[in-house]
Amino acid sequence: MRSFISVTAACLIFFVFLFSAFSKSSAVSVAPNKAVLTGTVREYSVGSSSLYGMSPEQTVYKLTIMVEASEDIADYLNSLKGKEGQILTFFTKTDPTIEVYGKRIRAHVFYSGDERGGKFWIHKNIEIIK
Repeated sequence: MRSFISVTAACLIFFVFLFSAFSKSSAVSVAPNKAVLTGTVREYSVGSSSLYGMSPEQTVYKLTIMVEASEDIADYLNSLKGKEGQILTFFTKTDPTIEVYGKRIRAHVFYSGDERGGKFWIHKNIEIIK
């Protein structure tokens, strides 16, 4: 009886491991996407990527932006389409080096992730709109 329980437990552990390994590797990445964002920065902060569940640990800049408009970029899906009026969080690895809080900005952005979640990223310099 003990060997039956041991074999059953070993099989159960094996299938749980196999299922968890399969489910992690079967995530589908988002389609290639880029857009030009126009919006107002509501919050700006600098911190460690580990605060946001990102690795490797590095400095990232977080901007919370009210999306006013987005423009398509040829040959790419616009991940901001339909998000006008929403307040979204964007990250960048590059210090904006300009005072952005409260300013209207324009920036090239993309969404990176899979069906389990992801993040918006700014991938080109931020331009202040005057």
